[in-house]
Amino acid sequence: MKHLFIGIGNAGGAILDALLEYKEVRRARPIVLKQGEARGDKVDKIEATLKNVKGVGFTFLFSGLGNSNITPRIAEMLTGLNKKIFLVGVLPANRREKREEIINAYYSMEKLKEHVNSFIIADNQRIAHLPNFEDYYPRYNKYIASCLADVLTGTSRPGSISRSEKQSSMPMDEVVTALSFEDGPGYVALSRASELTKGLWGYIFPFLEHKPLDLRTLLRVSLEKFSVSDAPIGSEKSVSFLQVPKYYTISKRVDREQIEEFMLSHSKECHLAVSSTKRNIAAITNLFTYTFDQLERLREIRGGCV
Repeated sequence: MKHLFIGIGNAGGAILDALLEYKEVRRARPIVLKQGEARGDKVDKIEATLKNVKGVGFTFLFSGLGNSNITPRIAEMLTGLNKKIFLVGVLPANRREKREEIINAYYSMEKLKEHVNSFIIADNQRIAHLPNFEDYYPRYNKYIASCLADVLTGTSRPGSISRSEKQSSMPMDEVVTALSFEDGPGYVALSRASELTKGLWGYIFPFLEHKPLDLRTLLRVSLEKFSVSDAPIGSEKSVSFLQVPKYYTISKRVDREQIEEFMLSHSKECHLAVSSTKRNIAAITNLFTYTFDQLERLREIRGGCV
């Protein structure tokens, strides 16, 4: 079953473009729609296009939350077509952007929570302290995209796997459950870290062994790179997607219990998917699911509308 990607406006389109740079994502042949800020007949054309899309179970909707007028309408259309929706939403930075954008972001979330299963948050407040912070948008978009690429890789069906290889993908239905609640959407903070498993000589001489996998450091570093400003340590649920060279899965050198123990110290419930990569890189992407009121950043945005 294919995925549908919809990029809206400059912010949503930029993250979507960064995601499509990954070969693994393009290889899955998602259906891609991109739309600038539009209204009227252009929105009607989007609706007509969506009605003709077949074989799609899940939708990733990419959009800025501070200046999009059509994102709630598109989300409502998708709900009417029984599509599960992950909204990858960009929050405006309080200290850098206009108050009206903060207000718009809150009211957009209020409208969208009736339709989306999960808000995956890219918070511009994370880079707002940097001088000329707009120059960091491409790097930040690439970071968010790398997390999403790991999610898509970890939910795809593995190909030919040896019986000795402990690789496990996670069905997208389980991801939806882990990133949402029965009575409403989940609000998700991303975090990711990676490290080389071989030095330069390992690329020149492939027969050289990979170094021991330092999962503890990888997990600790990932928690320093939340996509939401001031995200608390404790969340309701979490999902981890680990990618490692096949060497580690075949030789059973992935300590799943260590990852699960670590994640359970930061969330009440955890899930783990492990997949292999041909690159000499170990990477872990974590998604932490919160309620709205657990995130100080969202409470701050709501308070700015009073």
